[in-house]
Amino acid sequence: MSEIHLKCEGVWKKFGGFEALRGVDLEVKKGEILGLIGPNGAGKSTLLNLINGVYSPSRGRITFEGKDITGKKPHEICKLGIARVFQIPRPFYEMSCLDNVVTAIVFNSQADRNHAERRAAELLEFVGMKYPNRSPDEVTLQDKRRVELARSLACNPKLLLVDEYMAGLNPGEIQEASELLKKVNEELGITVIWVEHVMHAIMGLAERIVVLDHGLKIAEGSPQEVVKDKQVIEAYLGSAMEIMEA
Repeated sequence: MSEIHLKCEGVWKKFGGFEALRGVDLEVKKGEILGLIGPNGAGKSTLLNLINGVYSPSRGRITFEGKDITGKKPHEICKLGIARVFQIPRPFYEMSCLDNVVTAIVFNSQADRNHAERRAAELLEFVGMKYPNRSPDEVTLQDKRRVELARSLACNPKLLLVDEYMAGLNPGEIQEASELLKKVNEELGITVIWVEHVMHAIMGLAERIVVLDHGLKIAEGSPQEVVKDKQVIEAYLGSAMEIMEA
């Protein structure tokens, strides 16, 4: 049986009178790619925000490698080995792509400049970024995502939270991005929780799928099991299936 890397137990999150998550249980196995899907407003990004400390749960408990991380701050959780790749890249535009990654390395490890530059160049090469000395505003959305991923990898994560990495990419770029996430998982041994709306990408790569709807977990299983679930089809895949078949 695979080791449980991260566990959410009865997690709730309320914003005033709105319940964004309602008693969600989640177990993530070490080394897997877990897909997290559902309609807009289902609570997917909220769950990622709870895991990496942007929010604290209203109720419930989150553990990582057996340690309680409920309510810890993002920088504390990052130090424990959880990093995040956001849907909208947030680079420092006054810096080169290389220096964006150098900054992340220095912040997380206190490495000297020479070591940090070498490591940053290695990470950018790993993610396929061919223009490290350009400013982020001079490169494509896909390259901005590569820089964002390299910055997250600079934290030496054991668990990577990926939020809609395929959004805005064309079919060829989606294929390349899928191969890159697979490479991160297999070559670096990093566990991945991946929120995505591009169904053919996540169904083709994730080993398990968890489905949220209105803050509730409504299904969990292999991609083949989830696409046949009547509740999932009614809540979400009825409209998304057209995207998968396109």
